[in-house]
Amino acid sequence: MTFGRLLLRGFQHYRGLHAAVLGGVLLTAAILSGALVVGDSVKESLRRNAAARLSKATSALVGGERFFTETLAGPVSGEVGSAVPLLHLEGTVSTRGGEARANRVQIVGVREDFWVLSEAGSAPAALTGGDWIAVNDILEARLGLQVGDRIVVRLEKPGALSKDAPLSGDSEATVPIAGAVTGVVDAGHFGRYGLRVEQVPPGTVFVPLAKLQALLDKPGKANVLLSTASAPDLQAAVEKSWTLDDAGLRISTGEADHASEIPQAGHVAPRWGNTPRLVGDRVFLDAAVQQKAVTLAGSDAAQPTLTYLVNTLRSGGRETPYSLVAATGPVANAIVPKDLGPGEIMVTQWLAEDLQVAAGGEVSLTYYTMGLGRQMREETAVFKVRDIVPMDAPDIDRSWTPDFPGLFDVEDMDGWEPGIPIDKSRVRPKDEKYWDDYRTTPKAFLSLEGGRRLWANRFGDATGVRFVPGPGHEPAALARALREQLTLNELALPVRALAAEARAGVADSFDFGQLFAYMSFFLIVAALLLTGLVFVFGVEQRAPQIGLLLAVGWRGSQVRRLFLTEAVLLAIVGATLGLGAGWVYTKLALWGMSGAWRSAASGIAFTYQAHPVSLLVAWVLSVALALGVVWFASRAATRIRPGQLIASGLDVPVPREAPPWLRSKAAWSGVLSLLAGVGCLVAPKTPGTMAEQGLFFGSGFLFTIAGLCGVGLVLRLIARKAGKSLTMGSLARRQSARRPGRSLAVVSLMASGVFLVTAINAFRLDGSRGAERRDSGTGGFAFVGESTLPIYEDLNLPANREKLGIPDASQAPWKVVAFRVSSGDDASCLNLNRAQRPRLMGVASSKLVQLGSFAFAGTAPVAAGASPWSLLQAPLEPTGEGRTVIPGIVDLNTATYALKKGLGDEISYEDASGTPYQVRIVGLLQTSLLQGSLIIEEEAFIRQHPAAGGYRFFLLDQADRDAATQTAATLTRQLGDRGLEMAPAARRLDEFNAVQNVYLSIFSTLGGLGVLLGTVGLGIVVGRNVLERRGELALMGAVGFTRQSLNALIVREHWMLHLAGVVIGIAAAIIAVLPKLNGGASGLPLGLLAVIDGGILLAGVVLCLLAARTALRGEMIRALREG
Repeated sequence: MTFGRLLLRGFQHYRGLHAAVLGGVLLTAAILSGALVVGDSVKESLRRNAAARLSKATSALVGGERFFTETLAGPVSGEVGSAVPLLHLEGTVSTRGGEARANRVQIVGVREDFWVLSEAGSAPAALTGGDWIAVNDILEARLGLQVGDRIVVRLEKPGALSKDAPLSGDSEATVPIAGAVTGVVDAGHFGRYGLRVEQVPPGTVFVPLAKLQALLDKPGKANVLLSTASAPDLQAAVEKSWTLDDAGLRISTGEADHASEIPQAGHVAPRWGNTPRLVGDRVFLDAAVQQKAVTLAGSDAAQPTLTYLVNTLRSGGRETPYSLVAATGPVANAIVPKDLGPGEIMVTQWLAEDLQVAAGGEVSLTYYTMGLGRQMREETAVFKVRDIVPMDAPDIDRSWTPDFPGLFDVEDMDGWEPGIPIDKSRVRPKDEKYWDDYRTTPKAFLSLEGGRRLWANRFGDATGVRFVPGPGHEPAALARALREQLTLNELALPVRALAAEARAGVADSFDFGQLFAYMSFFLIVAALLLTGLVFVFGVEQRAPQIGLLLAVGWRGSQVRRLFLTEAVLLAIVGATLGLGAGWVYTKLALWGMSGAWRSAASGIAFTYQAHPVSLLVAWVLSVALALGVVWFASRAATRIRPGQLIASGLDVPVPREAPPWLRSKAAWSGVLSLLAGVGCLVAPKTPGTMAEQGLFFGSGFLFTIAGLCGVGLVLRLIARKAGKSLTMGSLARRQSARRPGRSLAVVSLMASGVFLVTAINAFRLDGSRGAERRDSGTGGFAFVGESTLPIYEDLNLPANREKLGIPDASQAPWKVVAFRVSSGDDASCLNLNRAQRPRLMGVASSKLVQLGSFAFAGTAPVAAGASPWSLLQAPLEPTGEGRTVIPGIVDLNTATYALKKGLGDEISYEDASGTPYQVRIVGLLQTSLLQGSLIIEEEAFIRQHPAAGGYRFFLLDQADRDAATQTAATLTRQLGDRGLEMAPAARRLDEFNAVQNVYLSIFSTLGGLGVLLGTVGLGIVVGRNVLERRGELALMGAVGFTRQSLNALIVREHWMLHLAGVVIGIAAAIIAVLPKLNGGASGLPLGLLAVIDGGILLAGVVLCLLAARTALRGEMIRALREG
């Protein structure tokens, strides 16, 4: 008979065994391929989300709080073919009457060409004309809107500069858009538009660009330019096309700007001067712009200026209220002498007469400076009068003063709203007359050094640059020269590679394929165990055949090749069929993540996607694992003597009594494990911490080992002890001890599987446990809040609370720790994409040091007794020439999984001028509600991002939790227009915790199925044991035992082992999850665990019974004769 014919006959004759092996391989391949395809599907779903978010756009010029001209799109389009301007801001949306409100909503002003970038290629039918309001389908679902419903959109009106800046105007400048919803924009029409690399689509309101421009007093302005070109091409096109208007800069003379201005009757003709000057829409000039302007003209032909509003000019007993004072050097003016010292002042004739001061006298200046949280500090400086400047001097004009909000466009002083307290009762008729005649003309002049010492701030130290008139210094020539010197990064107008960011976010996203493969560990092991057991069982049944082949001259290697060939064919077919069965696994997993497990991947509409590489990897692994298992089984069989195989099959060695040292070792191991477990239980622990969970889990694990050691000793003891009775119970016990190693393996498999599947839930996180403690994930704070629009005031100051309508809380004092927030991607576990620009937050760390909030998982070296938060204030040495390095603290989960960083690693950012800097991780927080952001010192934050005004993240600290609920409700109500939403800190923490808890549920489910499948292996072991003892069982039948009693004996014998393993596993697991049980089992999936553990127990009984009945079928007399 040829090798091939023997192979085919073997498949036919042992088709039942081969079908079982095939099923084991199929199951292994299904689990592996299904798990990997889950990862493919999640990535594909993220990719489709990103595609919907960007549609045809691939890059963008993003101004943020800086606005360029809408007309820039024209020349850029001529260069790259597509450039679409829009206004992109954030606001709140409420239904009419305020029944429902959505915060952090995108407000986007678009032109008709915006819709061309959509997949549909045209605007939705309802959005025609110039007066419509549309919402995307996300916001429609969130607020339950329908076409025709009236909504109110509220957003902040962008000012000339940040509301944190001095003289920035009113901080409450919000504007509403009210109207009926005209249409709903779906994903096909670019309804999912967004710039953040996040999977949850933002809610969006679309309005015509011109309408939004008019509402915000930004005619012809945009702050985003979308393009279908690559980022380098867009960068080159914008660099070639931009003008000073796009940078918010202009160089002109005052007379030219105001040539059409007609003097009012009875007033002095307005004087603006003919000196060329550089001014900006943002009032204070960026350092790069100022330096380049001075450099291109030369320090002898250009001079920075700094103008400021002072509260009082005082000399002797006389004072002048609310006056503008300019600081400059001797260049480009005839007012300030070259040797004017920093302690000297030039006063105008008008002021000298008002104060009755002469040269050599003293004048004091009282003025406000803006601190953090818009805290006003009134300061005073004294100067010596150098000289008096006549009012008709050539350079006494209005051109010194920039367009301060609330000053430059008002008719009289009664209309002043400069953003600082103004006591209008101090204003005299002569002050009003000066305003009517001279407007913003300064009343005094300081040296530039003297002025900067008083008024320089993080937004700049110059409000303009004046140029000496002359050839080459015409405004147009200066503008051309300055434009050539400046770059987009220096103007804080970066070009972003949106498509590349999206691809990187998806490519580096959390790998759900690996996660499900790891969590399916028990299932894979169980499937391989079944494959191996079935194959070994088959080898034992075919032992006479093996012996015969060896006896007739086959070599052992040939026999192994026969079995391996069978195995290879079975593995190939089983793995191939398993790839198809993996579809079911993937679909069930995606269904679970869309339902019960949706917290692990919120905001995603899952799409099934199987990549060939994943299927190939699963196929190869499945075949290799299956072949590895069967190789070991066939290798053992061919080592036995042919005669023995022919006569009786595989030898069953008689168990030898364990040596005393081994019994002693097992006993001591059990005792030591028991003592160590008790030690973990009684060790001091802080409730609700990871350390507590780890100690209880370790205790349960040690008790599992102790229990298994105890079972092993009992089995050895039973085997040694002579039986005194012949009851069914004693027979079952002695038979279970007949093969102690095999019996202990069954108990160990069940105990370890049940323990791990159940006890892993000890690591479930519950934000409410210990939430009042400072070292908990809430930091001891009662509520956490985020606002859509910045809140500029310090909410801890009584004056600000009164201004905002927040009642006094003297009976239940509270305070707020506020964070500044930069725009960026959410880097928490709630965002499956890899954050490309992680959000940055700035906080006054001294407040957290004082409170001792949050626990750290690791820090850089810190002084003994010092808080790790103090590391944010410690200066760091740059690690490279010219580099700026800032210390930062981040949540451990964010660093590990989202950023893939550790202590000492650095993350790159760019400041307002496009200059890169690094944030070095010096501290890792344990699980906390600060997930998703890097935290740096507030002073460092405003130094790098001066334009990011106000606070947008808040932690409310109030000991009385009931009072805290009322305080949070008041804050939400009073600051609702700014989109503030307060939530219990424990609930916010649980939103993050839900991700880990879902992973544990997935592990429990898949692991439980694996252990359940492993009980099938128990049935195979039962069948194998029965077949080995068929002669013995036949003899028992011959002496009077019925078949039913033999069945009962076999079930009892093996189910005792199964029950022992399950009981040990459950008992140890109860110890591991004891903290959860003490808390009322909050968060424990008791129903799931009961079904899993109960199913394992029931499956053990059923499978033992089926295996016994199957093995005892047939003629027992023949078994007696053969035995």
